[in-house]
Amino acid sequence: MESGKKLQKEIKGNKIMYSYHGVASNALLRKATINDTLNGHTSPKAVTLISIVEGMGFTMTDFSKEFDNISEDEIKIYSQEHT
Repeated sequence: MESGKKLQKEIKGNKIMYSYHGVASNALLRKATINDTLNGHTSPKAVTLISIVEGMGFTMTDFSKEFDNISEDEIKIYSQEHT
């Protein structure tokens, strides 16, 4: 978890962009797994999701708070942009 906070990251607008390689290394997963999961190509198993979240230096509590704050409008916008 501590090494996850030192990940190579870049701020674009109001978003933090993490290096897929850094996340994969910290999560002990393949870079392709990170890429497919974060780009919505696959639905990860719980253990994979936990590894990714922790590999980025966050807790599942952090993740769940963010997840709970996603509005229906944000889901509709995302769906329209990615269909």
